[in-house]
Amino acid sequence: MSRAAGRWIAAPIALLGLAAILTAQLGPNRDRIENDLTRRATAALAAAGQTGARVSFTGRDGLIVTSEADAVRARSIVEGVTGVRAVTTHAIPAAAPSTATAATPREVVTLAEDVRATVDLMLLREQLAVVPPLLFGFGGAEPTADSRAALRKAAALLADHPDARIRIEGHTDAQGSKTTNLQLSRERAEAVRDTLRELGVAADRMTAIGYGEARPAAPNDTAGHRAANRRVELALT
Repeated sequence: MSRAAGRWIAAPIALLGLAAILTAQLGPNRDRIENDLTRRATAALAAAGQTGARVSFTGRDGLIVTSEADAVRARSIVEGVTGVRAVTTHAIPAAAPSTATAATPREVVTLAEDVRATVDLMLLREQLAVVPPLLFGFGGAEPTADSRAALRKAAALLADHPDARIRIEGHTDAQGSKTTNLQLSRERAEAVRDTLRELGVAADRMTAIGYGEARPAAPNDTAGHRAANRRVELALT
């Protein structure tokens, strides 16, 4: 194997190793979820003929390492596995012919930067996942005091990751009409966006969208469950 080829192979292996380190830091229940998703995602890739793809999970977020030619197809397959929340791909450039010259220092640095960026994104996703829920009162679109405190934590995390972009997703419970709830969910997402902007997050890094009552976090059968559904979630894009 040429020295250049070895460099291309070492980087994705290092990426998977870093993902494994992140996984080791999580609790037993998280381990069970990750192992189950990895097993089912790997089986789905194999069934589709994507035997060269490697997938690992941090929580419900998948990381696929595969060839450039297979990246889009592999991502689509893993996104279709029940329980998967988000999927990131790291495409390995096609192997250079044996007559090619060794990779230049700049090419090696660029690949290393890509690896670091991917792992950095995984870390940020985990950090945002433990930010306290952004909840709202019945019929209201103004963030509560607790939600504003949580948004200050989110803004600080985003300040540490200036290249990250987020999707702000508004939700409601099932009380009221679907049309009213859709508008209310948009207002909640926009209120969170405006608050984050006040806290220093650039507007062009954020997209606000409302889903109304279509994506409940819990059944709308009790007051507590309905309160949990009146929320806004932050997702990396």
